[in-house]
Amino acid sequence: MSTPLRTTRQRTAVSALLGDLEEFRSAQHIHQLLRAQGDTVGLSTVYRTLQAMADAGELDVIK
Repeated sequence: MSTPLRTTRQRTAVSALLGDLEEFRSAQHIHQLLRAQGDTVGLSTVYRTLQAMADAGELDVIK
């Protein structure tokens, strides 16, 4: 059983954005969209958040 992800402002912003998207987006594009919304989230934070969500089985990864 995996440990639940800690809720952070950045993780909440990424999750909310992913819920609004209908197709695959790269980490860079997600970062761009968040910045356009006024969220101050770093690209490395987006990568870490997406990896943590993938590890927790919350999203699929295309390799």
